[in-house]
Amino acid sequence: MDRKHKVKITVAGTEYIVLTHESESYTRGLAEQVDESIQDMCINGRISITAAAILTAVNLCDKLKKYENDADALGEQIEKYLETANEQMNRYNELKAENERLKKNISVYRKRLGETVDGINEPSPVSESVKTVKKKVFVSDSEEMADEEQDIFRNLRKEE
Repeated sequence: MDRKHKVKITVAGTEYIVLTHESESYTRGLAEQVDESIQDMCINGRISITAAAILTAVNLCDKLKKYENDADALGEQIEKYLETANEQMNRYNELKAENERLKKNISVYRKRLGETVDGINEPSPVSESVKTVKKKVFVSDSEEMADEEQDIFRNLRKEE
């Protein structure tokens, strides 16, 4: 911690030596504000310096309390924002993990689909036997149809 040093200030016409960790300019600035407040009350209200000093102290305590309350409220608001941010970050991480899982699934399905398509293009013993049966059925059906057509044409010629 910084070491304390002495600062000479004047408030309401009286000099004081203050022992502080703060800078000399900061300490003198505070003293000037207090002095101005006391002087304003003495001139405007025609009250004693003691009464003006007490009223200044009360006013400064009031400001301090209000600033503390504002700081507490801001702290609570920041905590809520941090909670929300953490919740959103957790949700983001969950969605990111789900996205990765789905990408892997898509990759697996694409690979399986590729294997299936490749399998279709390559003739298998089963597909070859099916083709042979289809040809035989088609040939025999077409032969029968041709025989029937010839019979129909013969019958038509006979009727003429």
